[in-house]
Amino acid sequence: MNPLQNAVAVNRAKPHFTALLQLAASSCCLIALIGCGSNPYLPVSGTVLLDGQPLEDAKLIFEPIGDAEGNTSGRPSYGRTDASGQYSLHCPIADQDGAVIGRHRVRIVTTKLPTYTETQKSKARKHLQEQEAEGGNPNAEITQEMVDNYLSDVVRVVATKELLPAKYNSQTELEFTVKASGDNQADFDLQSRR
Repeated sequence: MNPLQNAVAVNRAKPHFTALLQLAASSCCLIALIGCGSNPYLPVSGTVLLDGQPLEDAKLIFEPIGDAEGNTSGRPSYGRTDASGQYSLHCPIADQDGAVIGRHRVRIVTTKLPTYTETQKSKARKHLQEQEAEGGNPNAEITQEMVDNYLSDVVRVVATKELLPAKYNSQTELEFTVKASGDNQADFDLQSRR
């Protein structure tokens, strides 16, 4: 092929090359819009009743189930019921209100994490300060994290007992699908009988 034929071939290939570049650029923009530009989290709220009465101070966990291969499309969202049993969800990892669009496994728990008394915290702080002083650091700053870590090693506390049957939490049968449009009201009418 002579130089003139090469130039003609390059010019003929240019429209195809340009079209491929435009297609690639369009695909990248579409992927960016789907993956990052849109907000897949939508507001979700509702009411939780236990035996027909509002369930106060229950924690709700909405876990995205994902597709058939188990690939999830978002992070879990959490909510806590108020005195009237109402809640709304927030995803702290994504820093978004609501829950991601799609099917979710729902867990509702009433157990509370153990807490330490102010007396226990004060004694732990004093003990840690004394240890630091004996080690040659009399002005050490004792953080709350240090106090909590110390107490978790030396004080045995028991979490409160779960009030709800396992079918609502550890072996949950509850599901909810967050829809892309419309109202995402997720109400749960639970029964205390197991």
